[in-house]
Amino acid sequence: MSATVLEVTSELYAEAEFCSTDTGNGNAISKFTFVYPNRRDTDANGTQTGQTNGMDKRNGQPETGPKKTPSIQDSEEESYIEEESFDSDFDESVCDEEDDFESESDCCEASGQKETNQPPIKLDKDGDLDVERPRKGAIEIEHRKSTRLDAVGLQIWRGALLLADYIMHNEKKFKNSHILELGSGVGLTSIVASMYAREIICTDIDIEGLLDLIRRNVQRNAHLSNPHCRMHVNELDFKVSYQDYPRELKDKLQHVQYVVAADVIYDDDITEAFVRTIVSLLLELPKLKAIYIALEKRYVFTLEDMDSVAPCYDYFLRYFQKRNSRFGVNRWKVINVCMNFPRFFDYDKVKDLVLLKICHASK
Repeated sequence: MSATVLEVTSELYAEAEFCSTDTGNGNAISKFTFVYPNRRDTDANGTQTGQTNGMDKRNGQPETGPKKTPSIQDSEEESYIEEESFDSDFDESVCDEEDDFESESDCCEASGQKETNQPPIKLDKDGDLDVERPRKGAIEIEHRKSTRLDAVGLQIWRGALLLADYIMHNEKKFKNSHILELGSGVGLTSIVASMYAREIICTDIDIEGLLDLIRRNVQRNAHLSNPHCRMHVNELDFKVSYQDYPRELKDKLQHVQYVVAADVIYDDDITEAFVRTIVSLLLELPKLKAIYIALEKRYVFTLEDMDSVAPCYDYFLRYFQKRNSRFGVNRWKVINVCMNFPRFFDYDKVKDLVLLKICHASK
């Protein structure tokens, strides 16, 4: 009697109707539309309007209303008052302000300046109101709609879109940067990052032709990328130690400034291997500024806790803290990034989505 193979399906596929076509090899090609960020528009007089394009969190409609003009500081740090530090036992505290933030609303309030001149109303040649439409784009991704648990990277999950939103909102930070993505899956987040970055190293394990699938998706969306961006697709297995990486990959990693990962925490063994990987990167990469991890808390009710808990998320935090404090001092800090940035892709930004930032405790 053959064992039953457990098939899993991303919740994302039930939320929105994506325009999809079958490839004939068990995969589908779906079109994921997005609204381009547009915070630096100017009016007819050259005045910045501070407009932000994005999807309203409540109804998915584009946000195009004018906002206050920010006082811009030239910094590579966070562009919003966005981060929330965990204390020693990972309880969430109030949001901490970054030293050099660029919030479009809070920055104006902090400076004490009030905008008195409203931008003039735009009219077209017929004298009608000229309504500014958000500029839209689309990413075409080949993926599976259902897989075994060990091949979930062939699907698309909410965390990838959340991370893509964060990158698009913080385009200034990621512009001309060197980015490594771990557990890239079908490559959607790396493709979005390539719109701004100088170099992307897109990595995953080569299961069921996954790396070739990523390369096809990269080629399919090459027109969206920054023409100066170098895109690499490499195998990186969490269970392989950094010392055993190929020399060519190690050389590329020496330039990495940001590491990103989405939806890689769903199994305790893989979680432990993932934590060991990011700890090695924190120790070995000289230019690394931060690691961003997007995930979704998945709750289950247990008799042991007599409550609904998110075991995979909790286990990740516990295991990371164990590795973090091996020598009696916390070398790195885990920060909970506030979720107040716009939604550029069409998906349900559920409350259980989490975006974590890990960086050196001294920074």
